[in-house]
Amino acid sequence: MLRPLKTLAPLLLALLIQLSGHAQGKSLLWKVTGKGLSAPSYLFGTMHLVCKNDLSFAPAVTNALQGAQTMCMEIDLMSNNKDKLQSLIFNQADDYSLRKLFEPSQYAMVDQFFQDSLHFSLAPLDKAKPFMLTTLLMMKQVPCQNQDIAAPDRELATLATTKNIPIATLETVESQMALFDSIPDKTEAEMIVRLVQDIKNNDKEARVMLDTWKQQDLDKLYKLVIQSPDLKDYQDLMLFRRNAAWVPQLEQLMSKGPVFVAVGAAHLAGAKGLIALLRKEGYKVEAVN
Repeated sequence: MLRPLKTLAPLLLALLIQLSGHAQGKSLLWKVTGKGLSAPSYLFGTMHLVCKNDLSFAPAVTNALQGAQTMCMEIDLMSNNKDKLQSLIFNQADDYSLRKLFEPSQYAMVDQFFQDSLHFSLAPLDKAKPFMLTTLLMMKQVPCQNQDIAAPDRELATLATTKNIPIATLETVESQMALFDSIPDKTEAEMIVRLVQDIKNNDKEARVMLDTWKQQDLDKLYKLVIQSPDLKDYQDLMLFRRNAAWVPQLEQLMSKGPVFVAVGAAHLAGAKGLIALLRKEGYKVEAVN
């Protein structure tokens, strides 16, 4: 998931939270041992956006990070290459128009919502990809009221940097944006319309998901995520294929020394999640409570 860049809101939440149908226990931190590893590595499931007052890490999490030789994340969150980011979230094709992806009445509704809730019109964003609107809506859904929004992934990366722990990445920003580009623009626009039309219910679901993440209840989070009808067609694209591609990279990193892996909790559990896939490769993966 580009962060912040898991309706597409459930797709993003899926990147953040997709979990298992199998009981996994109440933990976001998992220890990986065995198969000749010289020291344990750790998996940590994050939410990508939370309220700043809700952001805290248990001592077990910070100890696992500080004891790591390498931190591993989905993408590089410490880069400030704004030109690259702008080139990825805007479509400069002459015939592209964000407005044209919507029916006129739907565009007017979404535009009015942005003006009322976020205090700007969509007109200056006419070259923006739909993903940008989804990101803005997702950020609005974080129930922080007057609090600042924080990114746990970035906070962990900052801690790693202060401890001189090198950071490896599993994907590039370009490859992650390509995931969203593979979804037809009009399909994304339809998801945005549904999100805005049912914004109150979606806001409530976002609050419940955040609370559930704080409670580390992976099974409940899974049940919440799979309720989304927009998710079912994209689980393989957003989650399963990526998990499978990450495992060889994680094995290579862990073979060199202890690694602290921070990825969306979406990727941890399930028959095709990182926990199960690493167990299948012969590792012992157990919850740290």
